[in-house]
Amino acid sequence: MLLQSTGRFLFILGMSLWLGGVVFLGYGVAPVNFQTAETWELQGDNPHLPEQPVNYRTIGGELTAGAIERLNHIELAGFLLAVIGLAINWYPRWNVSNNLIIRTILLIVMGMLFFYYSEIIGARLNEIRQTVPLDFTDNGTNQLPAEQEEFDRLHSRYTLLSSVNALFCFLQLALISWVQGNPKSG
Repeated sequence: MLLQSTGRFLFILGMSLWLGGVVFLGYGVAPVNFQTAETWELQGDNPHLPEQPVNYRTIGGELTAGAIERLNHIELAGFLLAVIGLAINWYPRWNVSNNLIIRTILLIVMGMLFFYYSEIIGARLNEIRQTVPLDFTDNGTNQLPAEQEEFDRLHSRYTLLSSVNALFCFLQLALISWVQGNPKSG
């Protein structure tokens, strides 16, 4: 009973940490970075790409990119806590339930999505951001360079996949909350 409770606690802690991090970035970090940079009319020079036009969107994006790297660490910690919690809940074998199987499959999917958006998409976004002088001052009237179109496309995909994982975190919390009456089933 204590072992199962520990596993359940670690799983809930992991999902809560993951979901909380994503929600805080989307609500508390990114909008604040961009709004502050715009309100303060921040400008400057990119020390790594001096030819890059810099305005509030460039600065807000740079600040948010640093926060996203930290968020990925929080997401990884949440994932690992959830994996440990689930592993504990799989022991002993008589404890296996449909709920546990569903949560395990869902966590595997979440891990694959997380790896894809944080390591593959995120790495490419950082590579473009650090090597190509993107122009976020463009008002949409000019043809965008291929790298900027790729950046915009990957950014949208990253946002979508991390949002899907946030919804999956919420679903995971709902699933573990609705464990059938037997405390051994979760």
